[in-house]
Amino acid sequence: MSDYLQVQGYGGHTLVASGNTMTIDGKDTYDLTAVKAVAYQVVRNHLNGAYQGTDFKIQLKQDKRTRIFFLTTNHRDENIDQYRTWWLQLVERIEAIAVPRLVDEVVAAVRAGQTVPIGPAGARVVLSLEGVKKGGLFSKPVPWSQVTGTTRDGRTVDVLGSKAPGGAPVVIGQVLTSEWNSPVLPYVVSHLKG
Repeated sequence: MSDYLQVQGYGGHTLVASGNTMTIDGKDTYDLTAVKAVAYQVVRNHLNGAYQGTDFKIQLKQDKRTRIFFLTTNHRDENIDQYRTWWLQLVERIEAIAVPRLVDEVVAAVRAGQTVPIGPAGARVVLSLEGVKKGGLFSKPVPWSQVTGTTRDGRTVDVLGSKAPGGAPVVIGQVLTSEWNSPVLPYVVSHLKG
């Protein structure tokens, strides 16, 4: 991982990654050792069946500030290889610096008896000492002993488990990859599962 990377994004915005920080437009600095939430995603955009381009997104939240940084191609995928390389380098930095700390914080909170939601109301996964459950009034937690792991595609992070002991694994919770701390979820589940 290079210690310095400067990226020109959508709308003329610039992101500079150096050491533990990411600075957007020279003034909005996020310290990866202190961010409260992260997310990243690649989306291929279509309109009426026609390909419109690809968005590479990086999302950072610290204090009361949030920021989404885009690298966007057009329908001809101009710059897609360079954008993919830059995006992967930024994600690698976030995964190396911010994600392990966030995982430790979530695992510690759950083990201390706190309930930790990941995702927005109505489409969240709720983690607790009891286990994993979908957000909602009537959902019941699946015990950690029955949680088997996670899968991730370009759009969602799925938590897998069996609703009955010894049952076949099914999706017991799902969060969009664009949601805050969705990258943390697979690591948290691997720490806490049975």
